Amino acid sequence: MAQVIENRTVLTARLVRTAAHPRLAGWDQAEVDVLAAEAVTGYADLLSRNVGQRLLLAVPSRLLADAAPGAILRTRARLAAPGEAMADSEPDPGTFTVDPPG
Repeated sequence: MAQVIENRTVLTARLVRTAAHPRLAGWDQAEVDVLAAEAVTGYADLLSRNVGQRLLLAVPSRLLADAAPGAILRTRARLAAPGEAMADSEPDPGTFTVDPPG
């Protein structure tokens, strides 16, 4: 099994749809269009290459409770395994936001 290096990227993305994550209880699998990405100081940036693309992002369900398609998410995330991105499970204040569609 390939090991992924420690990494973090701040993603800004438009929510397309969500569903219960198929393997992680208490998490949703959000399908998002990545609008922008920023490196996080001190970490490898493995997600910036996804700008302009659709990505599956695991997000704790409680953080997406009121999010509707079209909402803009901003979160720190990491590449957990090839093709699998995950938002921080316990984001620091102000590091996870959801702006309503509009």
